Amino acid sequence: MRRLARTARAALAGALALGSLAACGTSPAVSSSPSPTPSTSAVAESTPSASPASSTPETLAWGPTLDAWEDAQATASALSAREAAGAVLMPAYTYADGPQLRALIADHSLAGVILFASATERADTVAGLAAAAQAGAGERGWPALISIDQEGGRVARLQDGIVELPAFMAAGAAQDKSLVRGVYAAQGRDLAALGITVDFAPVADVTIGLADPIIRSRSAGDQPDAVAGTTVAAMLGYVDAAVVPAIKHFPGHGSVTTDSHDALPVQSATLDALEQRDLVPFRRAVAVGAPMVMMSHIAVQAWGGEPASLDPDAYAYLRDELGFTGVAVTDALNMGAITQSRGPGQASVEALVAGADLLLMPTSTDAALEAIVAAVEQGTLSRERLDEAAARVILLARWQAGLVPAAPTVTGDYARALASSGATVAAADCAAPFVTSPVSISGGWSADREALAAGLAAHGIAIGEGGTSIWISGTDDRAGSADVVVAMDGPWGLSGSSARVYAAVYGRGESALAGLADVLAGAVPPQGRWPVALADVPAACTA
Repeated sequence: MRRLARTARAALAGALALGSLAACGTSPAVSSSPSPTPSTSAVAESTPSASPASSTPETLAWGPTLDAWEDAQATASALSAREAAGAVLMPAYTYADGPQLRALIADHSLAGVILFASATERADTVAGLAAAAQAGAGERGWPALISIDQEGGRVARLQDGIVELPAFMAAGAAQDKSLVRGVYAAQGRDLAALGITVDFAPVADVTIGLADPIIRSRSAGDQPDAVAGTTVAAMLGYVDAAVVPAIKHFPGHGSVTTDSHDALPVQSATLDALEQRDLVPFRRAVAVGAPMVMMSHIAVQAWGGEPASLDPDAYAYLRDELGFTGVAVTDALNMGAITQSRGPGQASVEALVAGADLLLMPTSTDAALEAIVAAVEQGTLSRERLDEAAARVILLARWQAGLVPAAPTVTGDYARALASSGATVAAADCAAPFVTSPVSISGGWSADREALAAGLAAHGIAIGEGGTSIWISGTDDRAGSADVVVAMDGPWGLSGSSARVYAAVYGRGESALAGLADVLAGAVPPQGRWPVALADVPAACTA
């Protein structure tokens, strides 16, 4: 018989021990220099530094009190069915029209929005939209959740008003997880300054490499424990900045070979195997205090074969086995894994019945809202379950609004700091510098070559013929031959390359390549370790 998730009250009571465990410790100190001192320290897995002004001993693992939870339940139960339905919906908003967004939030009583496309092109547009959304929330008693999909690397919706981070694999390569926490707190502060309150990051998936079609360098690596430590560091960093992180994509998208944007991936591994690999980072993040977990559209055969986002057994495992008491948000409901077999109304109702609290990006907001109201009226979705979901969203929004940001530990060009710390260099001779003037640079895009040249020039290394040759791989799997071969995204192409020096920076952009230049020129000692297994590549040079 398929299990249903137990009631929220029982789950919350069971989480008190986790709340006590997470309440110990302080935020670790981190160097504020773009070229941090190397360290092998692990981040302190403690309660985030940002916290409400007051608290009681009876708190959930992620921060709110049981009294706050009961208040949220009372608020939700006082809503009309239509208002409660709106309170669990988070559609995409793609326009630069603030008045329209204000009306959308107000008219549909929405939980909030996720910004895309034209809505994210300019920093002032984002800030204006965030203010408009909060105005739409009005005096209802909880703020709107303004979200973004800003991981770094290839998944970065904001291009203005924020530093461009390398992919999360750079954080996985960095040994100093206190630095990682500080970097993601710095990014969180930039997001918060624009009015963003939720970031759908970090990625907790453990990648299997090139057979993984969509995660790859979005993952911190291929070792579950290492991925867990990096995920927790980034998660705590976001909360230090008073931004809600969403740990994704439960129970792990890195080990399936189908992209859920296109079709439904099937996970055939046993639950025991998943618990040894994919689930490790999620278990750790929940224990430390994850406030939000994103449910993927992956069909786990051990749970019956439905997409996890619509599967009661997936939610039961998350809450009963892992002890999660925060908001369970679906991955985008407009993805092919869902839309191939279900309309927006059906998918939204199924997700709520299964245990979801927040429905992300239904293909039609109106259709989803009407279907939820109809399901309550017809008895196929209980009002109690809808109220539970709405109450969790309300609790999260109120908790976020009460967070006090922690003092910065990383300032300046934090993307360069992460790139320098995570840049991985391997060579038979690890003596720096790894390049000598002049250098010739080929491969990649022209912007890549120009950015690396500028970074090297800052160290007095000229561009010309007759010195060190550098070849840049612009894809995850392309191999090359030069004195120095550089992988900018995933590092797997290094396995087929021929070089004196193998290097990976896991990202693009001026800051990332300036960080790599710091290491190649010998200004910063190499610190990164290979986050994934690579055949025929030497061990990383580390200080």
